[in-house]
Amino acid sequence: MEFGKKVKTAIGWLLAAVILAFLVRLIYVNRTELAKWQWDIDWFTALISALFLFLAYITAAIAWQTIIYGFGHKIRLSDSFRIVYLANLGRYIPGKIWQVFGMVALAKEVDIPARVSLASFALAQAYSLPAAFLLIPIFIGNISSIESLAVYGNIFYLVFAITFLVFLIFFFKPDGLNIALNRLLKILKREPVEYRPDIKNRMAIFVWYLITWILFGLAFHYFLEALLDRSTLPINYSVGTYIAAYILGYISFLSPGGLGFREGVMTALLTPFLGVGLSVSISLIHRIWITCAEAIISLIALLTYRFRSKKSEQHKQS
Repeated sequence: MEFGKKVKTAIGWLLAAVILAFLVRLIYVNRTELAKWQWDIDWFTALISALFLFLAYITAAIAWQTIIYGFGHKIRLSDSFRIVYLANLGRYIPGKIWQVFGMVALAKEVDIPARVSLASFALAQAYSLPAAFLLIPIFIGNISSIESLAVYGNIFYLVFAITFLVFLIFFFKPDGLNIALNRLLKILKREPVEYRPDIKNRMAIFVWYLITWILFGLAFHYFLEALLDRSTLPINYSVGTYIAAYILGYISFLSPGGLGFREGVMTALLTPFLGVGLSVSISLIHRIWITCAEAIISLIALLTYRFRSKKSEQHKQS
């Protein structure tokens, strides 16, 4: 079993390395075109991008906090923020499972049982993926852009159909979702949970994830505006491109953090507007930008421990 995990990890990193090597080669082939491009960073616009990015991280934490409310647990936003973004670091290990383990361990610190945090992780995917799939065709508009991704186009339509069908069934029949969660917990040898949120809670979760995806997309649009002297991408297409690239990278289970896959999808969608060389460069620069942002967010998440300890001391003194 341990050997199998090591093989899967190695394959994941190998695939990511191959895709990234291919993208770097494209940059080399198009180096003359890139040399002619006027790279002039607009730092004010970059600040706007960073602001939208930070707001997206906040709303994602609120979405998970709202999920936890559905189980009858109340936690502070600072605790939700810390749990979500420290656990999020596990995405960079192939297999996706490490993010779950991290969430379970961190949630225990605020008295959320393992079975609840496990179920909440499944619910986060159950709400965030349909929200993303709903927004992609709305913002990209031209479905032929998705079809240009070759095999990914077929994967998108298949996952879109299955995800939305399952989501609609469980959204309007929450008892079925409760049964599904408990079957999953039974497989994981955990005690059952009671999850029967009202329609207000279910709507709130879905809306928060819609807002989160839009904010991430806006952050990407202003990232492009900051980086390029003249961006020919409409704002709706920029937003849709980011969401499509992130989601299709996320569902590639082997690659750590969607590494390589996300950049490949982003390149394919940007190429009709910006050309191959520039699109590849932007996708790789954006990966660096997001990695730096996640590092900063993780540091902020760590700082919430200090905030929590001060609150505990004040509570004891009172």
